[in-house]
Amino acid sequence: MAATDPIPPVTDTGPDFEGLVWAYRVFDSGAAEILQGPVLREALERKDGWLWLNFDLSDARAPLEIAALPHLPREAVDMLLTPSDRQHVEIFGDVIAGVVADFEQEARPDLRRVVHWQFVMAAHLFVSARHQPGHTLHQVHLDLQHGRAFPGPLHLFTALIHEFTSATSMLLHELARQLDALEEQLIDRPDASAPEILGHVRASLVRLHRQAIPLRAVLVHMATRRPAWFTDAAAADCRRVAERMDSLAEDLSALRERARALTDELNGLEAIKTNKRLTVLSVLSAVLLPPTFITGLFGMGVPGLPFHNDPLGFAYACALMVGSVIDVLTVLRLQRLL
Repeated sequence: MAATDPIPPVTDTGPDFEGLVWAYRVFDSGAAEILQGPVLREALERKDGWLWLNFDLSDARAPLEIAALPHLPREAVDMLLTPSDRQHVEIFGDVIAGVVADFEQEARPDLRRVVHWQFVMAAHLFVSARHQPGHTLHQVHLDLQHGRAFPGPLHLFTALIHEFTSATSMLLHELARQLDALEEQLIDRPDASAPEILGHVRASLVRLHRQAIPLRAVLVHMATRRPAWFTDAAAADCRRVAERMDSLAEDLSALRERARALTDELNGLEAIKTNKRLTVLSVLSAVLLPPTFITGLFGMGVPGLPFHNDPLGFAYACALMVGSVIDVLTVLRLQRLL
């Protein structure tokens, strides 16, 4: 089979391997073939190319199959079977085991649906395990089905990280577009209220940052403490992926600064609006206070009140109230409060 020939999709790996979603043998030429049942067990004992096995841990029978895989350290198997939401990597002799993040498999990656999957990687074997279908594993699996060549397990791993980085970058561009729209709105309508979407953007940037930084640490750790089969070229490839993560982290930091500055500016505008409203309320209170005092005074109903028996008493009282309002407004104007 040529490296560019598409591979028929696999729907069932046979009863011999419970919980196995797919299994491939990839030859040195890059050509890949689906393995099932007894053929897969035989291939595990040989080193003709390398194998990619992907397990569904939501199947209660999958851990037994994983534990029975040959040539894997007990610590690596335990790490493969232990659910974790912390991205990290460990080296056990010639085997690398770790946990990395992914987005739940959907039409578009969703930051609110971040999942994690475990992996074990050796010179001739790559085992991945997840509880929920992930975007990254699914996309690279499709690439393999359509003839993409992966010379070794490490090339597969870096492709998975590249795919996750691409999905993260796509989400980052969408958040940047939303920030651009908010900034344009702020320029065109400075009196507009702070939209709720700004809080969503800032929360999304925090979530992205939370996933990107630990993943970079995983790559650096792999390149630094690598097993014997992990060549210098492979380490350089890991560093290139880490550099891409660095660039992504810088973009994240820049967007977070933009979002923070936009939040501060919107908060400043809201504070100005609030101060204007308070000023209006204060002026109204000052203007209405003297008339209120006068009406209260004349409403006491005790003998001796001015204009008590005067037919024009009501007019005089109203004139007095109007005069007090004019006096207050004059004082406020002189004090530059209006």
